[in-house]
Amino acid sequence: MNLKVIRYKNYGCTMSSMPGKDIYDNNFFWSFYELNNGEIIVLNYVENLTNNKVTSNSYEFNYAKHELKSGKIINYEFGNAKAINKKEMSKEFFDWFDSEPPAKDIKELKFPNKKEKKCVKEFFIKNILKTKEVATDVINT
Repeated sequence: MNLKVIRYKNYGCTMSSMPGKDIYDNNFFWSFYELNNGEIIVLNYVENLTNNKVTSNSYEFNYAKHELKSGKIINYEFGNAKAINKKEMSKEFFDWFDSEPPAKDIKELKFPNKKEKKCVKEFFIKNILKTKEVATDVINT
């Protein structure tokens, strides 16, 4: 199967390190991608800054669905918050973020495979990276 993104939602920069006396900062950009294999992939794109200049970045991929040892399923669902409403977007994102379980409670830690990561990363670079700060509604591709 040729993997492709069928819908996504970008929350933009949802977190940053606290400004202070340190010369190092981080910006965290979160987005979610549903693939045509049924998986929803979470991408946390991190910018590392020194003296307010980006010096490096990283891509962190996870599945949006976890089965807990208790049998409970935790799953991201594409919400109805609109990008124009920052308060609702923030609430929607942090409702998901705060529901994320500690690793010790997850039945089996699973991560996206190489093909899934490649699909999401290429899509992100082509369609989102240049405007990553701009949150989006759910977009069907």
